[in-house]
Amino acid sequence: MDKIDLLSELAFKYLSDKCPQIKHPFTPTYYELLKDKIDTTKKVLEIGIGYREMALKWRDYQTGASLLMWREFFPNAQIYGIDILPNALYNDERIESFLCDQTKKEDLENLIKKIVSDVDLIVDDGSHKTEDQIFSCLTLMPIVNKNVIYIVEDASEPEKVAAALSMYNCEIPKLRRRFRDDNVIIVTNKL
Repeated sequence: MDKIDLLSELAFKYLSDKCPQIKHPFTPTYYELLKDKIDTTKKVLEIGIGYREMALKWRDYQTGASLLMWREFFPNAQIYGIDILPNALYNDERIESFLCDQTKKEDLENLIKKIVSDVDLIVDDGSHKTEDQIFSCLTLMPIVNKNVIYIVEDASEPEKVAAALSMYNCEIPKLRRRFRDDNVIIVTNKL
């Protein structure tokens, strides 16, 4: 394997599909975005955990792969995950997960009450549906830390998502695409 960034190495180690060595070209962009925040990031929330049965094509896939990746990348952070399926929940040292439906405002608001609003990074790897991506971001952004970085993954309609989130800064990085949904939107508050 050629020299790769730390986050891609960790994604590959835990078999997260976020790295180009497995599927998506996300981790090199994330590394550049987050490398200066490794020690200062205290809370990460990932929407959508994934579980072994849904990823049978990856023989060694483990539930919580991305949560484990984030935990090792951010050594001082508590990692939270949410999913709508009980068999996707994963809990371990500095990792806590909850049943939560990203399409329900009350679920998302109750989640933030549990984990407190000082979240540094949110990654939406949930349903991958455009309307759910927009809804979750519009629900969470006003109630979390104003310096949060919110990443929408697997966006099949990135321009539509960004247009619906025009009250925020939205960046759609140019990625080397292999799949239709090889798009991310990086959302931050306007200053």
